[in-house]
Amino acid sequence: MSTAAAGPPTRFPATYWVLVIGSGANRIGAVLVPYLTVYLVTRLHLSISTAGQVLAAFGAGWILGQPLAGAAADRIGRKPTIVASLTLTATAYGLLARATAVPELIALAAAIGLVFDAPRTAITAWIADILTEQQRARGYGLQYWMLNAGAAASGIVGGFLASSHMGWLCAVNALTCLAFAMVVLALPATRDHPANPADPVGYRSVLTDWRLLSFTGLSLVTLTVYQQMVYGLPLAIHADGVSPAVYGAVNVANAITVLALQPLLQPLMDRTPSLRTCAVGALAIGLGMGANGLAHSAAVFIAAAVLWSLGEMAFCVGAAAYVTGLAPDGARGRYLGVWGAAFGGSALAAPLIGALALNRGPGWLWMGSTVLASLCATALALQPAGRRPASA
Repeated sequence: MSTAAAGPPTRFPATYWVLVIGSGANRIGAVLVPYLTVYLVTRLHLSISTAGQVLAAFGAGWILGQPLAGAAADRIGRKPTIVASLTLTATAYGLLARATAVPELIALAAAIGLVFDAPRTAITAWIADILTEQQRARGYGLQYWMLNAGAAASGIVGGFLASSHMGWLCAVNALTCLAFAMVVLALPATRDHPANPADPVGYRSVLTDWRLLSFTGLSLVTLTVYQQMVYGLPLAIHADGVSPAVYGAVNVANAITVLALQPLLQPLMDRTPSLRTCAVGALAIGLGMGANGLAHSAAVFIAAAVLWSLGEMAFCVGAAAYVTGLAPDGARGRYLGVWGAAFGGSALAAPLIGALALNRGPGWLWMGSTVLASLCATALALQPAGRRPASA
């Protein structure tokens, strides 16, 4: 029987608020990952190609880390997984602060990629345990809003540290991870099912669920399009001869859009089936990225950013609700882990695809983004909702 909390949809248990607020506060201290390239090149004086190898190791670790985190969340519990991954992340950051040799940096980057996002997977599964199915869309919306608020603050803190105290990036990351781990350690453990080594819902069963696999594949493509805001967009802005400050304004517009509009749109997303929310989000991402192909001024780039930011918000909120609703009891962590691998995969695929498209011309990148995301939106709208039969 599920342990999801009963009660009206708007009332969440205290554990939920601790997890969500703690995640947002911890994200404020997550200052290294956005500035990892800058750290490697300016602080450690690596070449751009060598820094790229380190970042590739980080991305590979991210892909593997999500399924491992999901399995751990189901097998040993949500709380142990969160505490262990936060502690390991802090340790890896501490070691990275002292590392200078390239093989050591590659190994530590892979280790950080493996564990840095593991808490989100376990927290998302834990939220599904303690909220009813009717509460989850709003619960995940608030979680996403809080993470974005923390990320916005992290950009300010990270920018200050990167410009004046680069070595503190690792230390701040490590300290906030340890602080959040101590907070989680004090929470009462809550699981949908006790850990059971004989539990038949293993990855072999999970990987036969075609709905999960197809949704993960569509997520990978959609997120690869979205990741062009990190890889393709700065290059396109530079090629257009627009000031580099415009890219900073685009990131500010992204944060303001999510923080200001999500509370207004959340009631609508609560009432909309999660797959439909994802489909609308994928379409908005594609149209917003495509609009960059028409942009030759700051105003148009910012307007495009508002559109793809709305898409990002809708897609991520709807996806978390869909995957947890699709998962059988006792396998939420593994389902979220398989789906979460799409984030790491998109981080690896986006620069490769973006570079290939831009070499042919910016129009290839932006028109291709619109076409791919629109196809994903169509497929999402047609995909059946709900769990597979228990006998499957």
